[in-house]
Amino acid sequence: MSLYDCSKKLASGIRLQDMGAFHVGGEEVEICGRPVKEIDVNGKCGRRIVVDPNGIRRAGQMYAQYFIPETVKGRCPLLLWHGGGMTGKAFETTPDGRPGWLNYFIRCGWKTYLADAVERGRSGWCPEAEEFKESPTLFNYTYVFERFRLGASYAKGELFEDSRFPINSFRQYAMQFVPRWTESSELTVKAYCCLLERTGPSVIVAHSQGATLAFEVMEKRPELVKALIAVEPYGAGKNGRFGESVNVPVLWVFGDYTDLHPAWKEAKEVAREYCSRFCRAGGDGQILDLPEMGIRGNSHMLMMEYNNFEIADLLQDWLIGHGLTVI
Repeated sequence: MSLYDCSKKLASGIRLQDMGAFHVGGEEVEICGRPVKEIDVNGKCGRRIVVDPNGIRRAGQMYAQYFIPETVKGRCPLLLWHGGGMTGKAFETTPDGRPGWLNYFIRCGWKTYLADAVERGRSGWCPEAEEFKESPTLFNYTYVFERFRLGASYAKGELFEDSRFPINSFRQYAMQFVPRWTESSELTVKAYCCLLERTGPSVIVAHSQGATLAFEVMEKRPELVKALIAVEPYGAGKNGRFGESVNVPVLWVFGDYTDLHPAWKEAKEVAREYCSRFCRAGGDGQILDLPEMGIRGNSHMLMMEYNNFEIADLLQDWLIGHGLTVI
């Protein structure tokens, strides 16, 4: 039984004292010696403009929104970091229209920050920067369905037993995927560090690739991380060095069916090994294995599923237990 139950608050609206958005991070890059182009802006009207690719641009910046509830209960800000091929949309309204974790944590009284990582969504990307010269990748339906453990086979429409994912809204979910590059992780880590410098010491709730990068951020700037909740990280901490980061409490969360996919079976093993070393070094680490707790049917996308608030309650309980917020 969870100590905290936010579901009872859903009948009331969200009251904010402030909200807004900003960009952080990135570096200026100067491009020289490229040919000037004349392009057709709109083929129907014949309008042409001259585009000069040379000059100074920004590369590696990150977009973030913030929501400050009327009554603040969190003792520090809470940051939501999304996974690979996605944007901050992952934490907003679920594919079938229910409130997501952004809504949840605001209702719990957290100053909540939602980011679009470097190159994703409203952060944008610089085509001339070295990190973006290769062609981006975009996940197809089969990859998303099977890699994220929504089911055994997209082609056959085979779902896993007791699946909690709103599968009737799969195509709505698939719309939110965006192109991603594979060489921009260093830029993203730098931008996340800049975000923390702006917010001050914060709790990080990070998913998948975002959680993997969060471990790097924690190792670089442990004084800015009050706690890390790593939701199904892939390989996070595999080559970790603790140092001062051993003072940051860490919670790992894994859903169901991880033993049915070799990548996620390995990811959980890496997490268990890291957590064990972390605790032996004096750290405060814990793994929430939802099936072991009797919570079955969850895929990789825990924040979108029918029991997303049940899982969020467990995260909130852990934060309360570490003195980071009040009920």
